Amino acid sequence: MKIARSSDWKTIALPSKRTTIPLSRSFSEKEMEMIRRGLIPEEMEDKWFIYWQDNTLFFHRSWTGFCLFVVRFVPEEDGWKTVEADVNRDPGQYRETSDEKDAGLILFLIDLLLLHKRDASFPCRGKDAMEHAIMGWSMVGRAIGGHHPNEDKEDRQ
Repeated sequence: MKIARSSDWKTIALPSKRTTIPLSRSFSEKEMEMIRRGLIPEEMEDKWFIYWQDNTLFFHRSWTGFCLFVVRFVPEEDGWKTVEADVNRDPGQYRETSDEKDAGLILFLIDLLLLHKRDASFPCRGKDAMEHAIMGWSMVGRAIGGHHPNEDKEDRQ
């Protein structure tokens, strides 16, 4: 499996209009191996390009290249821990303004797209089931149905 590098996709740096939010979650060394691989989109329905560089995880929207999240990690005794995330607040690139929703979304993206956790729960709720499904599709595309880019075929079963 190819490890994602910043040069693998069109990227636009995080704008100066941003905020920093606290983010605290620990990951084992095994989980960090998966996280460090990142994610390279394979199809139009793959909504994210994610790569690891200098103890930092960068999240870019695949279609636009806009950087939405930059998550910093620090090593711990038995793994790694997130400490904070810079979040895009340029309304021309990203419309969310809730730090709480962004924190939940970042952890969901890590769980679903990088750790391939089937039980990851989409943190944003729509008014009804249809709106919730549309929101999930717009945020993670085909991964919402269990089809992960860069996942080994035997892991999809």
